[in-house]
Amino acid sequence: MNFMKKTTIKDINRITDILTDAFKENKSIINVTRKGKKQDTRIRKLMRFFSLNTFCNGDVFITDDANGCLLMLTNGEERKKNVSEKLHLLIWKINLFFNILGINNVRNVLQREKAISKNHPEGKYLHLYYVGVFKKDQGKGIGTKLINQVMNYYDKDYTIYLETSDKRNIPLYEKLGFKVVNIHDELEITLYILKKESKC
Repeated sequence: MNFMKKTTIKDINRITDILTDAFKENKSIINVTRKGKKQDTRIRKLMRFFSLNTFCNGDVFITDDANGCLLMLTNGEERKKNVSEKLHLLIWKINLFFNILGINNVRNVLQREKAISKNHPEGKYLHLYYVGVFKKDQGKGIGTKLINQVMNYYDKDYTIYLETSDKRNIPLYEKLGFKVVNIHDELEITLYILKKESKC
């Protein structure tokens, strides 16, 4: 029985709430946001950008109780964006580089994105971007169940990629059928690239 649904941009505030609570103490997220006063506000804005980017370039899922979410980028899928959406995303990208990340972190973020993209093939694939659960609900298997149900949502001919900077996450992903295919230790934070092959 499904306990999640695909959602729309009308839920972006709730999605941002979940991701902010789940990742506000994440070392990788803290590392790339500009240091100083109101860093917590910048982390929230970063999570909002991730959410907006996914609504424009993929699918966003939320649990029925709205306490967990998953962001999936869908490369190779044709998605028409109107002028307003394109402009909104552009404005957020500019804000991201100058106000949220800070100039000193832009180079690290671009290197990280370049390393990730090197592992992705041309054509159709899925990129499991973020999965988050409110801290009070973590440890109950919600994230695992959400990943499983979302993977079943797509056609079996998709290959799914994800990355993590936390080595402790790898055993969980391996139980879900992912395998480590690359390790980028040349970056500021070691990045593990995982892939789940299509069943077909």
